Amino acid sequence: MKFDSRIIPIRNDLASIKYKGLVKKNYFSDGTDYYLRSSSSPLYYNKNAKELATQLLYGEAFKVFDISGEFAWGQSLRDNYVGYTPIKFLASKKINATHKVRSLRTFVYKDPEIKEIPIMHLSLNSLVKIKSKKKKFSYLENLGWVYSNDLSPINNFKFNAVDIAMQYLNTPYLWGGRDSLGIDCSGLIQNIYQMKGIGMPRDTDLQELFIADEVDSVSTIKAGDLIFWKGHVAMAIDNKNIIHANAYHMRTSTETLKTAKVRISKEYGKIIRISRP
Repeated sequence: MKFDSRIIPIRNDLASIKYKGLVKKNYFSDGTDYYLRSSSSPLYYNKNAKELATQLLYGEAFKVFDISGEFAWGQSLRDNYVGYTPIKFLASKKINATHKVRSLRTFVYKDPEIKEIPIMHLSLNSLVKIKSKKKKFSYLENLGWVYSNDLSPINNFKFNAVDIAMQYLNTPYLWGGRDSLGIDCSGLIQNIYQMKGIGMPRDTDLQELFIADEVDSVSTIKAGDLIFWKGHVAMAIDNKNIIHANAYHMRTSTETLKTAKVRISKEYGKIIRISRP
């Protein structure tokens, strides 16, 4: 039986206990839940750390099946992605998130004062727990103070997809990136729709399969629709223009779909699907 190693925690020597009986391995693990305690953390395909698969964001849960040296091998519980991440960025204490970051980036301060030197930053779509509030600031458990308007209740999904996307405008392109400092095409789409309560997968091929509703033609495109090429995805901001993180501009940019189609077809071929989440 063939498994997708990106989202199924099975190695040559070890697998999640969920697959006992389906595969023959020397060892199986129940796994232990950890939570990301840094602004973000790289998730690599292999522990040689040569290729970035994706990134974990603050507060996300990561089930660890094995720890070897500096790396933990496990699975993100938010999107099921599997890989190796530095163990130093993880902690076992659970984060019962009450809010998520709604701004592209917000700073964390030791005290609720704008003149304080920031401790760290948090990116859009990070998960946090508010313990108390003071004036315009909220105190995040075991972390510090952030500007309250940069946060939204965890169960608020009433976001406009285009508005979220436009916050990323000019963010540098980073293969495997998912935070506010660098992002790729599918990472952008995943963050947008996770904010809206849709459990969007990480990679373009998985995203294409995930969305059932298909748009008949380019002429009927609406804002928020996703345009897929083989290996690339963009989002419509209206019936003529798109926004996408791309390696041509090396940033998140807007352009007309007409212009993008001509250029992208040379590398990825024709549009293979238009979907409506």
